Amino acid sequence: MKISEKQQGEVTVLVLSGDLINVKMEIHPYVKKLIDEGKKKVVVDLGKVKWFGSTALGSMMASYSSLKAAEGEMKIANPSGKLQTLFYQMKLQEIFESFDTVDEAVNSFK
Repeated sequence: MKISEKQQGEVTVLVLSGDLINVKMEIHPYVKKLIDEGKKKVVVDLGKVKWFGSTALGSMMASYSSLKAAEGEMKIANPSGKLQTLFYQMKLQEIFESFDTVDEAVNSFK
C-alpha cells in the first residue's frame, strides 16, 4: 500500500494505491500527523484501490473518528464499484461522504 499526498487549497488529498488486503494499513497514523499539522480537511482518493480488507477498513474508521474529534472532516473520492458495494452492505455510506471525483469531494468543503 502506498500513500501520496497533495494539497488542493485547504484540502489535503491522500491518494491510496495498491491492494489493501492483509497489509498493515498506515492511513490512521498518517491522518494523525496531518491533524498535528493543522490539516483537518481530508479527501481519501480510492481510485487506485480495487479492494481492501477489514484492517484497512478499521484504519479508515479510526482516521474518520480522529478527524471528527479534531473538528475536521474526511471524505472519499473515486471508490470502485466493489468498494461502493462494500460501503453500502456495511452501511458505511452513512458515515463516509463519497464522491465520484476528487474535485467534487474537494469542492464539497466550500
